[in-house]
Amino acid sequence: MTKISLKILIFVSFIMNISCNGQEKNLSHQFRPTASDFKITKWNLKQNQISDYYLNEKIDKQNRVKELKFYKNGKNDFNHLCYLQTWIKYEYPNDSTIIQTNLNNKGIPEANIECELASKVIYHLSEDKKRITKTESEYKFDKTPYLKNGWTENEIVKLVKELKANEKTAYTIDFYSKSFSKLNGIFPVSSEFVLEQFYFTKVEKEKILIGIK
Repeated sequence: MTKISLKILIFVSFIMNISCNGQEKNLSHQFRPTASDFKITKWNLKQNQISDYYLNEKIDKQNRVKELKFYKNGKNDFNHLCYLQTWIKYEYPNDSTIIQTNLNNKGIPEANIECELASKVIYHLSEDKKRITKTESEYKFDKTPYLKNGWTENEIVKLVKELKANEKTAYTIDFYSKSFSKLNGIFPVSSEFVLEQFYFTKVEKEKILIGIK
């Protein structure tokens, strides 16, 4: 091989590497529903490995999770506990903020105040992105079902105020344990996070241990 052809080969390889990086990706993972959680049992399924319960993860060009969507038999709308969200979106307006939006099965942000589930959670991070320093929650939802079930406007307003007043800094980014990419591999936690107090699966824990180093 001549020096010129070798240089061309190196240049082409370099260009290909650049083009392969910084691309948005879609991954599928297997999960198992339990009485209290959706447990990841296998990462990165091939198309012929997708089972009844699977999760689709969308990843942005910076290798950050931007959407998690859980499915049962190909449908996102399935019975689950009210505090378990099946459709979550994440935004990154700057290097120290993560915005999580919980969506209903129509893709609309929706809180469930009876289950203390916010429609939006804003996580403020430390400079190295590893520590959650503060969280803020918003509660947007359709009041109509509550009013039809006997709630009053005052009761709804009072409960939302109580939820806001009792707000504490989150231990982790909600559902980040179900993401393969997380924050480009980082798993942000609060200063009070204790790994042993959480029931992660083996595959979840392996990724988390890498993400909190």
